[in-house]
Amino acid sequence: MTLRIASIGTTPLSGDAARSLSDLPTAVLTAAARQVRDAAFGSRVTFSPKVFLPLTKLCADRCGYCTFATAPRHLPHAYLTAAEVDSVAAAGATHGCAEALFTLGEGPERRYPQARVWLDEHGFTSTVDYLVASAGRVLTETGLLPHANAGAISAEELARLRTVAPSQGMMIESLRPDLAAHRGAPDKTPERRLATLRAAGGLAIPFTTGILVGIGETEADRV
Repeated sequence: MTLRIASIGTTPLSGDAARSLSDLPTAVLTAAARQVRDAAFGSRVTFSPKVFLPLTKLCADRCGYCTFATAPRHLPHAYLTAAEVDSVAAAGATHGCAEALFTLGEGPERRYPQARVWLDEHGFTSTVDYLVASAGRVLTETGLLPHANAGAISAEELARLRTVAPSQGMMIESLRPDLAAHRGAPDKTPERRLATLRAAGGLAIPFTTGILVGIGETEADRV
């Protein structure tokens, strides 16, 4: 086992090389990952103070582990209003934040009539359309840098957000196609998630991502 880890070196592994290690204990795998990470990036940890803006907690997907999304009956309205967004962002700027973290459910107007009606009444074609407007206003009025977590969206939508959000992100969550926790979540298919990541790369968007651990995947899935 020690010999196998020692042979990893300090460069990223190919897919086949990584999969060959999937039978090793978690502690050994994480030690190997740290070895590669530290060689590439060192031990410095950076952070950027940010204010949290949950633009909507409605979502078209039904993930088995989610504690963020809720139903319309639990919200005063489908989306944060412009006044609410501005108030939270201004408070964040006053308290020394540098970023505005926009989080939202994926395409809630596809599932909830209340979301579709709210967007129509306020002159927006989609949730992403409202996000673009909100992020642009926060950037202009407060100087906070918007970071948009809009989920699995199209290249066109990514490009629109690129004009108002210096960075974006989307959790890949899992590349396992038959994950039980994602049975009610069409936006969580590996193909859809990877398509968004590839489009973001093609548009040179600074992008964050990651996996979720403990949602029904195996050790090999994590690797």
